[in-house]
Amino acid sequence: MFGRFLLRRYQKIYRLSRWMRVHFTQVGHLCLMVWLMAGVFGVDTKSSNTYQLFVFLSIVFVFALLVSLINHFKATIKRQLPRYATVGEPLVYKVAITNISKKNYRDLAYIEQLTEVFPDYSELSHFYRGHHKPWYKQGISFRLWLRYLRFRGGAYIDEQPIAFLGINQLETITVSCTPLRRGKLHFSGATIAKPDLLGLFRRLYFVSEPQSCLVLPKRYPVQPISLAGRRNYQPGGISLANSVGDSVEFMGLREYQQGDAFNRIHWKGLARHGKLIVKEYQDEYFVRHALILDTATDNMADELFEAAVSVAASLAMSEQQNDTLLDLIFIGNKTYTFTTGRGVGHMTQLLEVLAAVQQSDAASFTRLRQAVSQHISKCSSLFCVLLHWDQERQDFIQSLRMKNIPLLVFLIHDGTLSKQDLANKPEHFYLISVQRIAEDLAAI
Repeated sequence: MFGRFLLRRYQKIYRLSRWMRVHFTQVGHLCLMVWLMAGVFGVDTKSSNTYQLFVFLSIVFVFALLVSLINHFKATIKRQLPRYATVGEPLVYKVAITNISKKNYRDLAYIEQLTEVFPDYSELSHFYRGHHKPWYKQGISFRLWLRYLRFRGGAYIDEQPIAFLGINQLETITVSCTPLRRGKLHFSGATIAKPDLLGLFRRLYFVSEPQSCLVLPKRYPVQPISLAGRRNYQPGGISLANSVGDSVEFMGLREYQQGDAFNRIHWKGLARHGKLIVKEYQDEYFVRHALILDTATDNMADELFEAAVSVAASLAMSEQQNDTLLDLIFIGNKTYTFTTGRGVGHMTQLLEVLAAVQQSDAASFTRLRQAVSQHISKCSSLFCVLLHWDQERQDFIQSLRMKNIPLLVFLIHDGTLSKQDLANKPEHFYLISVQRIAEDLAAI
């Protein structure tokens, strides 16, 4: 109850501060501070003449507000957004602004608008779980609430100045921001601010232009990985061979059997023997890797899960250089298996999947284990990205080792693991710290 009441106060404070920030210019903010100070020190009109400054600035502000209401400015915008962006890397795009009013304007400001959804208390508690703080700092402060609101929006975009915009003039500006999270970055529109004659107050003109950009997980460079041991080559089938561009091997001729495809009929053999003869082929074989992503967080901090997604994306990108198939297996609201490589799927499609992957409950690892058991006969080797090293996952890795399949295990941790926690680890076992992801992956 108190948490919801507190968040409502935060929303009102945020809306008021944002209104003040976008409506007043820098000179307007300075005059506003002087006006407040004059009002405080001018209460006693007999001992001070400060009240005169307060009255004068009040008249100035009223005049500026009334003048700003006379606004005939109109414009259109057109963003040139890229299809993809990456977490932590600058997103640079251009915006074409056209003045469709009948007047020239100077000293405008372009303010990008991202879709805002205010969080509830449960979302904030879920986001900040795992942050070990003393009991007197367990509450959600306004600073933490504001930080999460900005994170959920996806980015923070500074306003861009427009020096001059003539009648029917098209002005192109460059906007830059850094995405804070993966997933969709939703743009609702843009606001163009026009100052009044005194340069204190700004009149806002909102242009609705909804667009979105998909933010991909952060990737780190990984050296090519070669696993010791014998790799298993699994048949891909004729349909898969055709899709990846490999030809099947011709074995010989035999008599037609019911169910054979007509495009395999050997017409010269039919003319020579007077009966249906078909061509027989042998399937090609492919090297196939599986990338297993553990999504069962079990009250774990979000930064660990985001690190696991980034590690999975980095491993997938490193396998792009190899002439192999890669299967991504994870658990969401159901079991997902996505295959890429050799023309079957594009790496960008796999990254799109990773951009949208969400956390799951602790029981989902059992379903992941079952999915891997059904898929393991097709795989040559496995890459496992895990969030825990409990007994259930140790048994899972041990069962994979008993099948003599080469595997690598990447355990994401926050530095709290002890030697006892790392018992029964396999040969190719790598610890990836959330604070040193790039260094740990580079050291593999």
